[in-house]
Amino acid sequence: MPPDRDLLMIVVGGDALALSTARELSLLQGRRIVVLWPADLEFARAVEAVGAQFVAGRPDSRAGLEMAGVAEAVTILALSHNDQLNLQAALRARDANPRIRIVLRQFNRTLAAKIEQNLADCSVLSLAWHSAATYAAAALDPSCFRGLQFPQPNGPLTGFAVRTAADRLSGHRVAEAEHALGARIVAIDGATGIGGDDVVPTGAELVVYGRLDRLLASTPRQSVPADRPSVEQRLRRGLRRSDRPMHRLDPYLIGFVVTVMLLFAAGTWYFHGSFGTDWLTAAYFVMSTMTTTGFGDIFPDHSRALDLWATMVLMLLGTVFTGLFIVFAAARLTRAQWVRMQGLRPIHRRGHIVVCGSGSIGTGAIDLLLAFDKPLVVVEANPDAALVERARDRGFDLLTGDASRDDTLDLCNLGAAHSLIALTNVDTLNLEIALGARARNPSMPVVLRIAEATFAQSIARHFDLQTTFSVAALAGPVFAGLAHVPGARGQIAFGGGEFAIIETELGDGIEERLPPGSMALAAGEEDGGFRLIADIAGLDRGMRVLILVPLAPFRRDADEAFAPLREWDRERYAVTPASGS
Repeated sequence: MPPDRDLLMIVVGGDALALSTARELSLLQGRRIVVLWPADLEFARAVEAVGAQFVAGRPDSRAGLEMAGVAEAVTILALSHNDQLNLQAALRARDANPRIRIVLRQFNRTLAAKIEQNLADCSVLSLAWHSAATYAAAALDPSCFRGLQFPQPNGPLTGFAVRTAADRLSGHRVAEAEHALGARIVAIDGATGIGGDDVVPTGAELVVYGRLDRLLASTPRQSVPADRPSVEQRLRRGLRRSDRPMHRLDPYLIGFVVTVMLLFAAGTWYFHGSFGTDWLTAAYFVMSTMTTTGFGDIFPDHSRALDLWATMVLMLLGTVFTGLFIVFAAARLTRAQWVRMQGLRPIHRRGHIVVCGSGSIGTGAIDLLLAFDKPLVVVEANPDAALVERARDRGFDLLTGDASRDDTLDLCNLGAAHSLIALTNVDTLNLEIALGARARNPSMPVVLRIAEATFAQSIARHFDLQTTFSVAALAGPVFAGLAHVPGARGQIAFGGGEFAIIETELGDGIEERLPPGSMALAAGEEDGGFRLIADIAGLDRGMRVLILVPLAPFRRDADEAFAPLREWDRERYAVTPASGS
């Protein structure tokens, strides 16, 4: 590209993810971002507000791509909800510009891996699987603000978390504290320029990175309620139950019981006077008559017609009521059996994680959580056969019901739960579940999935649900990073700075091209695991490493001292316009 021209990148999509990605790309210097999507005035205004250009057109057509400038573009990011549309737009863009880089959003993780293997200069990401790591990590450790698997695709679950330097860490060197935590310390009180010989101050806030199974050992302990609830807890439960409407009781059953009791009382009163006996003998006669099991030891006076009529009425109504009783009992037993088959039963586990919703993200979170020694309870309104079979094979509890209903939440034993994740596809439903869970256990961590970033921030602020994560906010920086580097894994912020998470192979002088302030975190091993590292010096060529890269040098307001880095960035896109452009 000519040195005086910005690099053109095309984003295909019309939702919060496309907008989030366009915003991240627009913050980078030397970029011109075009969002291609059918005409939508409101979305077009939102695109222009983040510093990108909106082009109305069909992304799967040659004409729409040409209007967006595909011949001069260096990257196309196809991020719509439609997997087929994404692939069509990407392939048409490659036809028009053979040197364009492709970044795809695909639902099917297996297909995503195959496309990436067979299509040159292409990165494909499953949005659900990427987001699931953060939701699962936050459910295990509420202080964890970003989760990921390293190395990809099936490495252990790792995460970035916050710790406070307690007595066993304060006053020790950073290297000793890292050994005690089993995690890499990347910041102390917001400062990232730390060395292994620096001393950890007392009470300092640490940002650490490591495997979740090691991080859990240093997680602040949750207070689990005792088996015997306190008087206050029992009073609250009683008040909640008293607030429930009486329509839960079957009115027909109430009418049946009242009628039988009145008939029995009236018959006992009448025959007590007619027979001139005690109340127990009269009640015995009425009971044996109504159930048609009389033994003949007591019988009415045949000379008194009223006694015979009363006895016949008792026998007739008793037969009717006995039949109705059998019907009610059979219905209750059938209902109880059906409810148990559906999984609606009280949970008696303790320290369990409740997952509400088993869609694409929920399934990924369940897979990750099953690797940890935590009981799992999954609540799903419409579970498929595969989920039912997995619950049976893997030993987790599956409840079939609406998690927003009080009845369903009461079955989950939230008072003794470790945490809850609300992962349905409806934001307001997730919020309703979270508020219902908080009413039952105010101290239980609740992880909330919200689609749009600003809405997620508003919920976290107004409802004090700090572990609220937006899918678009989690994935937008990843797609923006994949537009430049195949190994982009996300973006985090702490200590007033923003950092890109990069997974890459050592080689081609990458260590010389990293900007100042970059931090090595971990190196992959042949068995699929990894080890924590302080730097990349001495590592073998081709080894996969995880690195934090500061984003400040790439921003539009970056200092001119980073001009060589920007020049290297432009050299990577040393492309010429496609023929016929």
